[in-house]
Amino acid sequence: MKSIKKYIGVFVMVLALFACDEESNFKDFDAALTPVYSLTDISNGGPFKINIYKEKSLIIEYISEVNAKSFVASGYSDTSTDTTYEITVSKQVDGATVTYVVSADKASGAGTLTVDGATVHDVILSEVEIYN
Repeated sequence: MKSIKKYIGVFVMVLALFACDEESNFKDFDAALTPVYSLTDISNGGPFKINIYKEKSLIIEYISEVNAKSFVASGYSDTSTDTTYEITVSKQVDGATVTYVVSADKASGAGTLTVDGATVHDVILSEVEIYN
């Protein structure tokens, strides 16, 4: 009788072990780190933050810390040197084109954002990688 209980116990344990070998219902995490220029501390009533993607035609503007709006980017040009950032990019807004020109010091990140050659904002620029 004891050996039957042992066999049943071993059988139940083996069955439980193989029952746990199912595939997971969760998808694999497929987001990758993407390099962006992040503009923060934007003066003169500008957005909270702007992310300019280096490898994608995308600009994300944060109206607040959590409210974001995406725009299609075009004409991206990065002519940065060893000491300064020099970035030009345009965004499409309701059929119109708005051009951003960013100039900043690489050591401090302090610089300016010029919008359509007229509006100038003081900014802090940093190179970061974000999941996308």
